[in-house]
Amino acid sequence: MRKRTDEVLNLIASLDPEAQSYLNAYLENAPISILEQFDIVAMEGGTTFIYEGENIQKIFMLVEGRVKATDQYLDGVSYEYMWFKPVKVFGVMELLLEIEHFKSTLTTAVDSRFLVISRDAFEKWLSHDEKMLRLEVRIMGNYLLTQAKMARAFLFLEGKQRVMVFIVSALELSGQSGIIRLSRQSIADNTGLSIRTVNRAIKDMMQEGYISCQGMRILADEKQRQRMKKEAMECWGELGLWNRLV
Repeated sequence: MRKRTDEVLNLIASLDPEAQSYLNAYLENAPISILEQFDIVAMEGGTTFIYEGENIQKIFMLVEGRVKATDQYLDGVSYEYMWFKPVKVFGVMELLLEIEHFKSTLTTAVDSRFLVISRDAFEKWLSHDEKMLRLEVRIMGNYLLTQAKMARAFLFLEGKQRVMVFIVSALELSGQSGIIRLSRQSIADNTGLSIRTVNRAIKDMMQEGYISCQGMRILADEKQRQRMKKEAMECWGELGLWNRLV
């Protein structure tokens, strides 16, 4: 068992300073027995590890990589509504709200690593660790408030502005600098626009030198990214909200 604890601690020590700081605060009052119950799980990009409606048996803590969340609708339409970067814990919000199943489908966007623990072990820890509970409640509250504010502000943008803001955020979250793979349907789903409007916005952005496209790949060099980011911030001061939300 000690070997597993050492592996978890070594993993944390290998992460970037921001992730290390977060995890050290998160685990500050955790007993050694909790560290012994974590599994380190590596997943390739494109791996769906949680399905909407699935009973919660495990809690997943993203420590490296990117994850995208998708809502599924009865007519078969799926809506990719958010990307997450480390550190993010999946399943806790549902437990705090006394929901027995996951509310979204979660898929790795790039190769990723997780700390995974059983629901039973996590709930026992949560019930005895007031600091961690307070941290989770604060995170959940900030997430819900920020999401609501972001959604309201986003409605006031024109079509091209919405597409630009979304592409800027997607580029910043992408694990492959300057290149993202997005279908027109995905952009339409995330911006609330029609595919026709998205196509027109993408065409305008290409003609104006913001981006180039190769099939579903959208490319932007550093100069283009900085130009888009500056204009996105000017037309939508809530860009920082998006990055704090994920």
